[in-house]
Amino acid sequence: MKTVTTRIPEDDEEALSALEEELTADRSEVLRRLIRQGLTDWRQEKALEQLREHTITLRRAAEIADVTYVEMLSLAAEEGIDTGYTTDELERDLGRI
Repeated sequence: MKTVTTRIPEDDEEALSALEEELTADRSEVLRRLIRQGLTDWRQEKALEQLREHTITLRRAAEIADVTYVEMLSLAAEEGIDTGYTTDELERDLGRI
């Protein structure tokens, strides 16, 4: 693992302390979880934006977001992105297998 050092505003430090208590975890674990969640969100947003712009395929969006094809189809549907393939069609196709 790499070590990263950063400065944060005092109010963020207070929020981190509260989160440490809530999660009964140390500062490093809390920060790792927050960074992991932030990166996950960022990847999904990036993939959905490119999908919305029709610059990538649904399969490529799933790869970028590090989710399954079905999960990306659901995320796209939640965002109202037309993928040319609906969740109903997917369920129908899965039922045929």
